[in-house]
Amino acid sequence: MFVSRGVYDTDSQTIGTTDDDRDRREHMRRRDEAAFRSFVEDRQTMLRRRAYLLCGNWADGDELVQEALARVYVAWPRIATGAETAYTRRTMMNLYLNDQRKRRREVLTDEAPEPATTDHDRELAMTLTDLLRDLPEKQRAVLVLRFWEDLTVPQIAECTGVAEGTIKSQISRGLAALRDRLAEPPLTGAGAFP
Repeated sequence: MFVSRGVYDTDSQTIGTTDDDRDRREHMRRRDEAAFRSFVEDRQTMLRRRAYLLCGNWADGDELVQEALARVYVAWPRIATGAETAYTRRTMMNLYLNDQRKRRREVLTDEAPEPATTDHDRELAMTLTDLLRDLPEKQRAVLVLRFWEDLTVPQIAECTGVAEGTIKSQISRGLAALRDRLAEPPLTGAGAFP
């Protein structure tokens, strides 16, 4: 067998690695895996709801959660204690926004747009997910973080890596679009967004 600079011996074991080193790594791997499992069990409902609000349906939301958790699992040993939720949120947001950019480029259809609906039909069809689905993905993302996750503007900026001013304008534009759809007058005075 090939042995170069002490990397592998003939038994395919790493030279210079003691049984204690292997045992310690195995113990750390088991401890990390147990902590990851506990994290997922404690937060899976919250993660699925967040993903549903972002994606607009459970199937895409579940795929988003699964992909995000797969990436978090790989990075788990490097994530600081207490930062797991923020890291997972950031991973989900990045995956969601990347997927939306891909979909925007890939959308091809030979079907005509849906016919206009009456006011009565529109009132019946209005739900939160319908309203969110019609927003641009970045506006939808910041509105979900702000009003569903109840994050502050600085927290959203940190999570998304976008300037606070941009976050404020995305929230403002998103709310304005929702108000237009609901035909509500914009807030003024004490209730206005700063």
